[in-house]
Amino acid sequence: MNIETAINLQGTVVEVATTPQEIMFKQGEQFIAEMNDITGVIIDGRHMTLGAARLKWMHDKLDHWIYGEDNA
Repeated sequence: MNIETAINLQGTVVEVATTPQEIMFKQGEQFIAEMNDITGVIIDGRHMTLGAARLKWMHDKLDHWIYGEDNA
């Protein structure tokens, strides 16, 4: 099982656990705060909010898992 935890300075945002058969996203105490964070960041050359960047990260994790990529 591969477990990754996204954290910010205040605590855990989200935990992602994957196996070849399943994926689990677990909200941390900072999940809502980070999803609503409008701080501007640049990810892969695109300007977006911090909340949108975290959402993109979670979607990328799901996509990688669906397609069986090793770096899920």
